Amino acid sequence: MFFPRLRSQAKWAFVFLIVVFAGGFVFLGVGSGGLDLGQLVRDAFGNKGSGGPSVSEAQKQVAQHPFEAIARRNLANALEKSGRIDEAIDAWIQYTRLSPRDVTALRHLGQLELGQADKYYRQAQLASLAQAQAGTNSPFLPSQTNSVGQAIGSDPITQAMSTKATQELQDASAKYQTAAGKAVATYQSIVKIQPNDEQALFSLAQAADTLGQRPVAIRAYKKLLTFKLDPSTAAQIRQRVKTLEQSGG
Repeated sequence: MFFPRLRSQAKWAFVFLIVVFAGGFVFLGVGSGGLDLGQLVRDAFGNKGSGGPSVSEAQKQVAQHPFEAIARRNLANALEKSGRIDEAIDAWIQYTRLSPRDVTALRHLGQLELGQADKYYRQAQLASLAQAQAGTNSPFLPSQTNSVGQAIGSDPITQAMSTKATQELQDASAKYQTAAGKAVATYQSIVKIQPNDEQALFSLAQAADTLGQRPVAIRAYKKLLTFKLDPSTAAQIRQRVKTLEQSGG
C-alpha cells in the first residue's frame, strides 16, 4: 500500500483504504468497484446496535431544541442506524454547523459523503452503460448504414430508452459532483482546524485525488511534503504530484 506510515496513525484512516479500493486505486488508475461503501464505512466506525433515541424521538428533540447540538447529533445517529444515509448526512451537516470544531464528527461526515459520492458514481456508470446499449451506436445493435439499423434507430421505444438513460446519467453525474464537492469541503474544514496534522492533510489529499479534484489534491500533497516524512513516503507523494500536474496539461 502507498503511504503506510501515515495510514497507521488512526482507525478512521482505514476507511480511506475502502474508498481507494472502491473508487479505483487512484494511484493505479483502475476503475471504480462495486462495494457497498456506505455499509463498510458504517462498519469501520462500529455504528451498530440499537442504543440512543429512535428517529421519531430524535426528530421531536430537534423540533423542541433546533439549536441544540446534541439533539442534531442524536438525529444524525438515529438516521444513520436506520440506513437513511442521505438524511443522516444532512443531519450531520447541521450538527457540525453548531459544533464546527468537532473534528471527530467532521471526519465521520466526510466518510459518509465519500460513500454517497461513490454511490452516485456507480449509478452514473450504470446509466452510461444503459445509454450505450440503448443508443444507435451500441455494439449490440445493427449498423445504421443498413435499413434494419436505421429502422431500430428510429424506433420510439429505443429513443425513449436512450432519453431515459441520458437523463439518469446527467442526474447521477450532477449528484456525484455535489457529493464530491461536499466531501472535499469537509476535509478542508478539518485541515483548517488542524493545519499541522499530517493525517488530516493526507486525508484531504486522498479525498480530492480519488474524487478528481486535482488542484486541491496537489496543494494538499505539496503541503505534506513540508513535513518530515520518511524518504519512501515523500518519494511517492512527489511522483503523485508530478503525475497530477502532467495530467492537467
